[in-house]
Amino acid sequence: MLWKSLIALCVIGVALAEQTPVFLWGANSPSKPSLRTVPQAEFKEQLATLLKDHMVVAFEENGLSNRDFMCTDAESKSCYAQLQGVSPKTYYTSVENPSEALRAAAQKREHNSIDAHGQLVHPIKCDVGSAIFVSFEDAADTRASTLQSHDNAIAAISQQLECNVAYLYLAAPSTAATVQRRVRRWTANEVDGYRFISGNQFQITFTGVKYNQQALTVSAMSITNSTTPNTKFSVSLTTSDAGKAITFDIVYSSDGYYNLTNAAYDGQVFRTPGLNAPTTFSFACGNMTWYTKPTTSNKVNTLTWSSLQFQAPFSAKAKEGFIFGDSWDCVGFVTPGILMGLFVVVLLLVIVFLGLCWMMDIKTMDRFDDPKGKTITINAGAE
Repeated sequence: MLWKSLIALCVIGVALAEQTPVFLWGANSPSKPSLRTVPQAEFKEQLATLLKDHMVVAFEENGLSNRDFMCTDAESKSCYAQLQGVSPKTYYTSVENPSEALRAAAQKREHNSIDAHGQLVHPIKCDVGSAIFVSFEDAADTRASTLQSHDNAIAAISQQLECNVAYLYLAAPSTAATVQRRVRRWTANEVDGYRFISGNQFQITFTGVKYNQQALTVSAMSITNSTTPNTKFSVSLTTSDAGKAITFDIVYSSDGYYNLTNAAYDGQVFRTPGLNAPTTFSFACGNMTWYTKPTTSNKVNTLTWSSLQFQAPFSAKAKEGFIFGDSWDCVGFVTPGILMGLFVVVLLLVIVFLGLCWMMDIKTMDRFDDPKGKTITINAGAE
């Protein structure tokens, strides 16, 4: 039975092993028969030899197959127009677990990714003997356009590295997590409303703003940097009222948050508590009202925003016309609905606890009738 179990485990291991194509260029490599699968151990030894005087950069393509290398676009041109011109190059039709072989061969490993613009998220430094695993974070509408964009990105990145580099283009392991990033699209309300962008410094959008329930028309936005431009700047929104603008300051705090403070309109200062978010997030609020202090006549002026969203990245890596990050919503986490749900859960837990206590308190009879002994006699008398 033992040898049968071992055979079964071997068969399962062979079935689970991934056999994918590998395209290698930038270094001389021995060719293999096209109908033969290169074992993982053999490919590991080959990569270990390359790592002695090369850095290996492996581009991992999701779902890569031999059929992809025959891909053509609408004009019957190859999807790999850039990779066709590289030299020296070697193509393996079937390699067993190539990513795992590279991980086992390299002592130093790093992970990187290519964004939707074809740029590396983190720059690569030349280091002989290290392995860089690069994944793709975008996907076009068609497989052909996806492969074409990745081909151009690979070519551009390979031209930036001036050291001894051996490149691998292989399939991403099926167990690897697929990185997906959602691109925020403008909703119909935002398209019909207001949207202002100042380079990579600040962006704001809203569908409407009212002063004491009177709608204001915003025509332009201007940014004024303070004496410490890396930490603070002022925003001015020009309104339909001549000479009156909505102004506020954006301040960067040491804890990685930006805050909106010193809001004013028509010479009045408005309270803006809680208008802050991490620099990688955008602050968003469906409906928000700013209040002034009560006047001598106990009048409180209001500035009401609809679908307000803004972000200040405070990062040199932010691009012109950047896309909003994930929303940091103004609604608190503990809402009345959550409190009601917690109350119901606690009530049910109390009922279940009491029920269990009562069930555990049930006791059985302490005496039973013995057929071989004396019969239990219970005297009953009429009252």
